Amino acid sequence: MFMKQLKFLMIVFTLMMGVSFTSCLDDNGGGNSTYDAFGYMRTRTYMGTYYFYDLVGNTYYPTSTSLEEMKKSGFEMSSSTDLVFVYFKYVDTTSTDTKATGSTQTPQTYTIDLVGIASIDSYDAKIMNTVEDMENMVTENAPVVTLEPTDNYGTYKPGLYGNEMLIIPVAWKMADKKEALSQHTMNLVYVADEVSENSKELVFYLRHDRGTDEKAEVATYRNKAYRIEYILENFKEKTGNYPTKITIKAKIGNDMTLPKEYTNYSIENIEWK
Repeated sequence: MFMKQLKFLMIVFTLMMGVSFTSCLDDNGGGNSTYDAFGYMRTRTYMGTYYFYDLVGNTYYPTSTSLEEMKKSGFEMSSSTDLVFVYFKYVDTTSTDTKATGSTQTPQTYTIDLVGIASIDSYDAKIMNTVEDMENMVTENAPVVTLEPTDNYGTYKPGLYGNEMLIIPVAWKMADKKEALSQHTMNLVYVADEVSENSKELVFYLRHDRGTDEKAEVATYRNKAYRIEYILENFKEKTGNYPTKITIKAKIGNDMTLPKEYTNYSIENIEWK
C-alpha cells in the first residue's frame, strides 16, 4: 500500500524534532558508529555546488560520491530544497574535540560523507492583517487529524529550528493513492492585528486545503517546515521581546467535515538565543 512508502521518511523526519544538531562521537574520539553526527541543516547552492549550514554558521560540503549514493536511494537535491535532516561522517582530519557539536564556536567548514538524508517540505508562513483577511484569502476546506501523531517510535510534536523555522508534524486523511498527496496544502498563517504591545504568545493558524481530493480513506503524515524568522522580528518590533509561547491553532477531524472550533498545540518556555 502507498502508506508503506512514507514510513521510512517519517521515522527519519521525526527522530530529531526540536533538536538542531547532535554529535555521535565517543569519548575517545573514535567514530565507531556508522555516522559521526546527525541533525537538521539548511541548504545553499553556489555555482551549482550544494552544501549545508547549521545554526552556529558551520558549513558542510558533501562528497560527490556520497551525494550520488543518496540519489540512488531516492534523494534529489534541488534549488527548492531548504531544510534537510542528515546523518554523516566527517572526511577531514580535524581533531574530534573541535568538531561541531552545536555549541557556540567560530564557524568552520567541513567535508562530509552523507550516510542518510531526507528533505523536509519547507514553506514561507503567510502574514494576514486580520482574521477576516485570512478567511477570505487562505483556503481551508478540510481538517487535519492531529499535529501530535503517534507511532511505535513515540509521539511527535511541533518544534523549532532556532529562530528560523517552525517544524510541524501534520497528520491528515486523503485518498489511498500517491497522486492525492500533491493535492493537499498546509498553509501556516500569522494574523498581525492579534498582536499587541503586551503580547507574550505568538499564534499561528494551520489551514488545510485538500484541493480536488474528496476522500478520507487513509491517514498520512509529514513534517512541514515554515520559515518564521521575519514574523518573529515583527512580533519583537511590536512587543519588545520574542514570544515565550507559540501556539498553533488547527481544526481537527477524521473525515472531510470541517469543525467550527480550533484545537491548540503549544510550544512553551521558549529560550531564544
